Formats: sequence, structure tokens, C-alpha cells
Amino acid sequence: MDQQLSLEQAKEMAFSLNIEQVEFDKLLDNVAGDELLNRYAPDGICQIDPRNSNLVIYNSARAKRIHTTAPAKAPEPKSFCPICEGKSSDILDLAHHSEGFTFINKNLYPIFHPIDQIPDENADYLAHEDPEHKGRASYGFHFLQWTSSLHDRDWQNIPFEDALITFQRLCKLEELLLCQPTDFMVHSRLTKNDKVISGYVSIIKNYGATAGASLTHGHQQIAYSNILPQHFFNNLRFRKRMGKSFSEYMQEENPAFLKVKDYGDLQLMVPYFMKRPLDMLLMVKDTKKRYLHELTDKEQEQTVVAIQESIKAIIDLMEGMGMTPAYNLIVNNGPGCGLYIELLPKTQLMGGYEQIGLFVCQSNAAESAAQLRRQLAC
Repeated sequence: MDQQLSLEQAKEMAFSLNIEQVEFDKLLDNVAGDELLNRYAPDGICQIDPRNSNLVIYNSARAKRIHTTAPAKAPEPKSFCPICEGKSSDILDLAHHSEGFTFINKNLYPIFHPIDQIPDENADYLAHEDPEHKGRASYGFHFLQWTSSLHDRDWQNIPFEDALITFQRLCKLEELLLCQPTDFMVHSRLTKNDKVISGYVSIIKNYGATAGASLTHGHQQIAYSNILPQHFFNNLRFRKRMGKSFSEYMQEENPAFLKVKDYGDLQLMVPYFMKRPLDMLLMVKDTKKRYLHELTDKEQEQTVVAIQESIKAIIDLMEGMGMTPAYNLIVNNGPGCGLYIELLPKTQLMGGYEQIGLFVCQSNAAESAAQLRRQLAC
């Protein structure tokens, strides 16, 4: 990419250079009052599939996205990037790297957005009564964190110190949203220190077109909402059923030969129920921790090392298989959770059997674990 977003341009676009110094009410006003975001605001309705409790959030405006309406074609090395061109929403947080910087801004096509009337609702979405099937309200924020301002830099190829800065800002954003002091969001739980946690923060990363990435510039998506994703609800349901978190269960039960690498306070493994080749779980050994912002400095450092090494291994192995690298990264945090991260490479497409919950995997867990161990040792 010839053109990169400069620090001077970024500062001109900034509502704030440090989101920790912004009062939540002012952040709410900035998001709710953004005319461009309001133009592409979601419908604000969530429906629940009664068969499996999957959630469906509606945003008709996302069909207007350029990459949705434009003819499909392979990305060109020097193709247009709105981030590098400085065509983006307000910047809310910025931190310097050794080269370039990382920053957080608002998603122009949000899946969650503030609404005028905050409903009086039960935090347990399955307890929501909806006899007329009108759906329940869904609202919140949708932010993007750009791993680096440099177009060709992402977790797999930025210096560790820069990657750590990016991760630390992500942790701070999670904490700021969850621990905000207003009534904007339903209170989801109390911590052991009587800290009120409000709402839910969902953090994902899509890399590659087949994994749902609409832009090639490396980024993470952060959704803050009143909706607990069903996948995370499964973590809560697992804890209630088993008397332990899924993270604790996996560290006890997953066979030792499926361990990929031990990082000290974290463990990287291939799950025994692997659905796709190279699927991995990164488990925080302290299963009492449920959020990124609860990690110690040492745990944050180990998490970053593990993320960088895992992503690089996925990209190298997929390229070696003749595949275009693509993966999803999912942070499992929140109630019922022992904190863990899923890395899900797009090594196979979804078919009809997968849609009914029958996954046909073209490898086995032992082969993938051995393959990943060899790659990490390189």
C-alpha cells in the first residue's frame, strides 16, 4: 500500500486520543449523535431461534456496504483502503508503536447502536418473554481496533512490543465498557470485588475473505451490547451443568498429546473435538479470570506471544497447503467463562451437514497438534 494513514491525519480525525479520559456519557453522546452511523444504524431487533437459542440481529443497512454491493473480485496489492486514505469515523483511542500506531474508532456499519428508550429487561435473554415474536431490543456500541496503522502489518508480523501495546489498549477498552457507571446497559453480574459489570463485550477478529473480513487492513471488532451471544451463553450453561468452567474442564480433560505449547500461565491446545484442521484453544490457566482486563502484566505478555505465534503458524501452514490464509479469532469472556481464546482457521468450508451440527473434518486432532508443534518449533 503506497499511502498510509499519517499520525497527523489521525489526530485530525480524533474525538479522543485516550478513551480512558472520556466520560462514558460523552462517549455515548458521540456515538448516538453521529449522523453517518445513524444512517447505517441497525434495526435494533434481536430474534431467538427456538431450536437452538441462536441469536439473529437485524441490520438492513449493512447491505449498503461497498464491498457488499460491488462485484466480487480478488483484492489487488495496491487496492483502495479507506483506513489508509483517512476515510473513517472518529478516532477514540490512539497509541504509538515503534513504527506507526494502533487506534480504535467507530464501525460505520454497526451491528449495535444506542437506542432512545432503554428497555427494562432481564439480563438472561432466554428468560425474555415474547409471545407475539416481536423480538427483543438490541443496542450498544460497535468499535474497530486497527492492529497497526501500517497496511501490511498485523499480529503475525509486528514487533512483540507493538503487539503488546495493541493488546493492552484492547484490554483497557473492554474494562472501560464493562465497568461504565451509567444505567445505559443492564447489569450482568458483580465481581468478587463488588465491581458492577454492565452488558457484554464480544471481541472477534476476521482475517481473509472466507472468514468474513471485509477489509484487508488488519483489525479487531468489539461489540458492546445488552445481548449475550449464544456461544458465550453456552459457556455459562456448561459451568452450571458441570460445576466448572469449560476452560477448567479442557485443561483437565483434553489429552496431553493434543497440547501444542505451554506458555507458563497459558496453554495452547487442539481440542479433542476439533471441527476443522488446525483449530486451537488458548486457555488462561487461572480459570477464575473471565475478562481480558483481569490479566496480569505477565499474562498479557504471554497471551500476545501465543497469539502472534499461533496466527503466524496458521498463515504459514495454510499457505503450505495451497490455501489462502483465513481465520476467525474469538475471545471467550464474560459470565460463566474461564477466559480463553479460540483460533478457527478456514481450512474447510461449511456444508449442509455442518448446518445441521454434523461436522465432517478432513484431519484429526492428533495430526493437527503435531503439525502445529512442528511449525511453532521452526
